[in-house]
Amino acid sequence: MSEDQQCRQDFISAKLKLMEERCRKNRLSLTAQRRAILENLSSRVDHPTADQIYASIHDRLTGVSRTTVYRVLETFVHLGIAQKISNPEAKARFDADTSKHHHAACLSCEKVIDIHAGLLPEIHLNEWDLDGFEIFDSSVVIVGLCKDCYSMDGVARSFKIN
Repeated sequence: MSEDQQCRQDFISAKLKLMEERCRKNRLSLTAQRRAILENLSSRVDHPTADQIYASIHDRLTGVSRTTVYRVLETFVHLGIAQKISNPEAKARFDADTSKHHHAACLSCEKVIDIHAGLLPEIHLNEWDLDGFEIFDSSVVIVGLCKDCYSMDGVARSFKIN
């Protein structure tokens, strides 16, 4: 097993352990559906939609519905196990990595990538006058074209904003 594969496996194991702890704490059942959905989400780096996760697991997990996947993902967000990412396509995407980081979203192929801490300057929102607004979290989504879409003939020109 490569170092990257071992790292990913360790991440999945840690997420499953966290799910078990949070479900017990909140008196939620530890279902096969929750486990399979979290394993799938944690094994991916493409920030999948609920439909993409459903497509990946429905053949091997009998009785799971698209609605179940949506509800479980929303539960994971509520429990702090996953985060919901806003993006220009308006489809909810999910990320098992709940560490502080940002995202870049491609307008053409809809790819979403992580931008980890240190690549962007820190934003100190608490220094701004936001009329008493209490901030709990913030993230940045950078919208543009990925290198593959940008290099395609004509695609970059059709998305540029003047």
